[in-house]
Amino acid sequence: MPDFCYICKDRMRYFLRRFIPLSFLVFFAICTDGYSQGEIDKQPKVFYRNERSWSGSLNSNGWGVNYRYNKRINAFSSLLLDIDLASIRHPKEIKSQSPYIGGWGRSYVFGKTNEAYSLRGGTGYQKELFSKFDQGGISVRVFSGGGFSLALLKPIYYLKITGFDPTTLDLFTEKSLFDPDYMQSIYDIYDRESFFTGVKEVKFIPGFYVRTGLSFEYSSEDRQVHALEGGIQIEGFLKKLPILATEDNRQLFLTLFASYRFGKVIDARLQK
Repeated sequence: MPDFCYICKDRMRYFLRRFIPLSFLVFFAICTDGYSQGEIDKQPKVFYRNERSWSGSLNSNGWGVNYRYNKRINAFSSLLLDIDLASIRHPKEIKSQSPYIGGWGRSYVFGKTNEAYSLRGGTGYQKELFSKFDQGGISVRVFSGGGFSLALLKPIYYLKITGFDPTTLDLFTEKSLFDPDYMQSIYDIYDRESFFTGVKEVKFIPGFYVRTGLSFEYSSEDRQVHALEGGIQIEGFLKKLPILATEDNRQLFLTLFASYRFGKVIDARLQK
């Protein structure tokens, strides 16, 4: 429980810095739309609509992409099918550069042992709270859902310094996983190996996730989908994800996210 509280406090601080400005922007847009006269929408209204959409998101612990199929139940409710791929960062990650080759080298996080990604698949439910009546208006939807996760852990290889020639000052290096006994500082690392080094050694850890949030759909075309979304997600795995060479690795992640969604309406039926 203390560890979970620590995660909550850490994520809330991140939320206050990055996501509240976006919330004010969306709130201002809604208020402006509500108190201004919108252009009359002369398009035939789509009453029954299934949607297919994609989104890119910025999360409090990385980034993510999503595919969603939205199947209409009635005029205001839908069933959702979601497929995600997202990165997972440790909150204590700090980017470093090689002190020997500077900007010519690859950036890395000192002490990082694995790149972590999450592949998710799940279902959910969406309800429209406020409908869009004018062209250029905004509809507000609330959504929630959950499903299964699969963590992908790819080991990171470094070029560690094993010695140097005092005559020519040439450095000797060898490829190695992060070694906390030998690599005590960034001066013990010459560079990071390519991202593709270690791809064949990927390990998997199963888990689950649940999420909820709000969607603000603002497309002026009735058969298109353009929306801003924001919400909160909890994701857990069967064991801690070894991202850093430390005991502070976690198996439960509280994530805040903001995303842009775009797509189109399919299998549409016009209102009679």
